[in-house]
Amino acid sequence: MAHFATKRFNYWGQLGILTAFCGIGLIIGGLASFIPLLGKINLKDLSGGSATGVMDKLLVPENATALRWMQFISTLFLFFLPAFFYALVCHKKPMMHLGFTHTVDPKQVLVVVLIMFACLPVVGALQELTEMLPWPKAMLQQFNAAEESYNKQVTAIARMDNFFDFIVSVIMIAFLPAVFEETLFRGGLQNLLGRWFKMPILAIIVTAIIFSAVHGSYLGFLSRFALGFVLGWMYYRTGNIWLNIIGHFFNNAFAITVLYISTKPGTKADPSKIDDHFPLWFGVVGIALVFWLFKYFEKVSKNDIDRPGEEVLIAYDDSFNNPFLADTENIGNNNQL
Repeated sequence: MAHFATKRFNYWGQLGILTAFCGIGLIIGGLASFIPLLGKINLKDLSGGSATGVMDKLLVPENATALRWMQFISTLFLFFLPAFFYALVCHKKPMMHLGFTHTVDPKQVLVVVLIMFACLPVVGALQELTEMLPWPKAMLQQFNAAEESYNKQVTAIARMDNFFDFIVSVIMIAFLPAVFEETLFRGGLQNLLGRWFKMPILAIIVTAIIFSAVHGSYLGFLSRFALGFVLGWMYYRTGNIWLNIIGHFFNNAFAITVLYISTKPGTKADPSKIDDHFPLWFGVVGIALVFWLFKYFEKVSKNDIDRPGEEVLIAYDDSFNNPFLADTENIGNNNQL
C-alpha cells in the first residue's frame, strides 16, 4: 500500500518539490562530478575545444576510475538524493514511503532474477524491431552516432583488466545505479503518480517512458521501456523497492559480466560486439514466460501485496494533516488500519 503525504502538500505540490530537487541535483551533481577529473582536464580544451573533442580525450580507459566516480556522483545527486529529500519533505516516514522498510524473501529474489532473465529475449526482440522500422536515413545515422557515443562511455568506464576491476565495475556500474535509479523512478515518481492518477497502469507506463528517455538511447528506447514496465509492475504489486533494486542490478550485472567474459585480457571492452538481438518470435516466447513468472511472483509475494496502489493513512499517526480528505469520518475509519 501507499501512504498519504503526512505534510500538507497536494499532488501538484509534491510533483513540484520532486522536480525542483531533481533540477537542483542536476546542477550540483553536474558540477561536483567533475571533481574526480581535476588534473585530467586541460582548461584550454574546455575553453577552445568542442564538447565532442573534450569528451574523446576524457573517455579513455586510463581515466576509468575517475569516470566511475564521476558517474557515481552525478547519479547520486540526480536520482537518489532528490527522491530522498522529496520523501523527507513530504512524508513523515520517508524510507517507508520509498519502500526501503520491506524485507525480502529468498523465493522472491529467485523469481525476480528469473523474470529479468526471461526479459532478455523480449528486450533483444524489441531492439531488433526498432532497427527494422522505416527510419529516415539521416535520423538513423543520428541514432547510430548516439549509440556509438554511449558505447565509448561504457568502454572507458568498464575497463576490466582483472577480476578486481570486474567487481568494482559491478558495484559502480550495476549496483549503485540500480539503487539510485529505482529510488527516483519507482519509489519517488511512480509512487506519486500512482497515488495521484488512481490508475496504476498509467503511472507505470508514464514512469517507464521517462525512465527510458532519460537514458538517451533512441534505438534502445523500447527495450528500456519494457524493462521499466516490468520493474514498475513489481513495485506496484509489492511496494518493495528492494525487489526493484535486485531486478535492476541483475540486468546491469549480467551485461557487465558478458562484457567481461567476452573481452580478451589486455584488450578494450567493446559493447557494440555483444549481440543483444533476438528474433521476434523469441520475444513472444519471452513475454509468455514473463507473464507466467509474474503469476508465480504473486504467490510468493502475497505477504507484500496489501491493497497495492491504494493510498491510506499511516497507522497510529495522530499528527496527520490530510489535505485530500475533508470527511473526518473517513479519516477516523482509516486510522483503524
